[in-house]
Amino acid sequence: MAHPVTTLADQQTQNPPDALTRLEHRTESAFADEERQGLMLAAKTRTIALLVILLWQIFDNPESGLAYVYDLASVASFAVLGLLQFTCARQRFHMGVLKYVFVAVDCALLALLLAAENPFSDLAVPPAFAMHGSPFTFFFVFLMQAAFSLRPRLVLWCGLCIVLARSGMLLWVVGQPGVVTNLDLPDLTLPSLIAAASNPNFVFLGHWAIEVIVALIVAAGLAVVVARSRQLVETRSMAERARASLARYFSPNVVDRLSGTQDWLGTVKEQNAAVLFADIVGFTRLCERETPDGVIALLRDYHDRLGRAVFDNGGTLDKYIGDGLMATFGTPAPHPEDARNALHCALDMVSALETWNAERTASGAQPVRVGIGLHYGPVIAGDIGNERRLEYSVIGDTVNIASRLEQLTRRLHSPLVVSDQLVQAVRANDQDPGRLLARLTEAGGQEIRGREGDVPVWVLKGEDNQQS
Repeated sequence: MAHPVTTLADQQTQNPPDALTRLEHRTESAFADEERQGLMLAAKTRTIALLVILLWQIFDNPESGLAYVYDLASVASFAVLGLLQFTCARQRFHMGVLKYVFVAVDCALLALLLAAENPFSDLAVPPAFAMHGSPFTFFFVFLMQAAFSLRPRLVLWCGLCIVLARSGMLLWVVGQPGVVTNLDLPDLTLPSLIAAASNPNFVFLGHWAIEVIVALIVAAGLAVVVARSRQLVETRSMAERARASLARYFSPNVVDRLSGTQDWLGTVKEQNAAVLFADIVGFTRLCERETPDGVIALLRDYHDRLGRAVFDNGGTLDKYIGDGLMATFGTPAPHPEDARNALHCALDMVSALETWNAERTASGAQPVRVGIGLHYGPVIAGDIGNERRLEYSVIGDTVNIASRLEQLTRRLHSPLVVSDQLVQAVRANDQDPGRLLARLTEAGGQEIRGREGDVPVWVLKGEDNQQS
């Protein structure tokens, strides 16, 4: 088959951030879904806990009448809010805004219930009691719930709402008749503060300041933890995506090296590399009697065997082209043994096909003949395409010649045609070049379309040709 060859005019790469931006969008979308799941989990947990508290209040509440109903309704109102949050998150109903609204409503409602006390109770509770004791710690439940969202801004917003709610309680309490603060004392000595503490309507503003500071510190700390967790997940997710993408093209050792570097793979650079083309000879005739499923099964077996040979020899699987394959050795980073690895890969492919053809013949199927072309020389490597689809590949005259050498296998009746340039590169860098080159024989200069003058090539020796 004829191979489409990319021209040198296509060598300009696209801006790497375009691909990264699309990946970030996908990651953000995944986080949005996880946020929704987190909000649902938090709302469900909160509602279950409040239902338990409500059950406890039903059997262990000293109040009676309307005061009893008020206490139960106060707990139930938060349970209802939790169910409403769960429903909105599940239905994806304007949660971009509503999650902030729910946090504000939770904090405001808790502040209102703590400050107003029970209006139907016979117990006369001084207004300043709203600023005393441990009820303030209930606000931290909302902070925990906000952390489930994996949104640092929502956590910070919750901390701000807590501060505003507690400050609103303070202003309401201080405005009640008979309530005094440390600012109302004639002096701020320790004896006067101890004496004022015995007054049930005394509010020490320092306690409010400590509560506000602690709430802000905890909110900021949780926001940092959530942000770091997001960053860790994003980093691992992008690394795994990149690794999975690299594993489709590169051998495992190259994937390990690339995944551990921050260098952008698509950076354009010119370097030496070996290029291999492999193609099924007579593919159309071979598939004439095959069903569509049979053709796909044939190609999968073929691609699996040849692709494995590429990876086993440290190569890069550039692309599958129908019944053809293009691989490179020396990308993304060149190595002195690239030419040797490419030749070893080609010979492994020939051996793998011999084994496969023996299996096919034994099962009554036709053998598969493959033409392989190999060349070594300078290439331009980098990302090719547009911002919607980028593909790491190599272009240049070396690629064109390798493609023409693969086509030359038909004329020379050999499954493998290797350029003399690659053979010389093997001799120059392989410690034992004779072991591989012993299977090749010179075929002289050959005319190649698009090239002036003959190109010296090598082919498999006679016994190898007969086996293939």
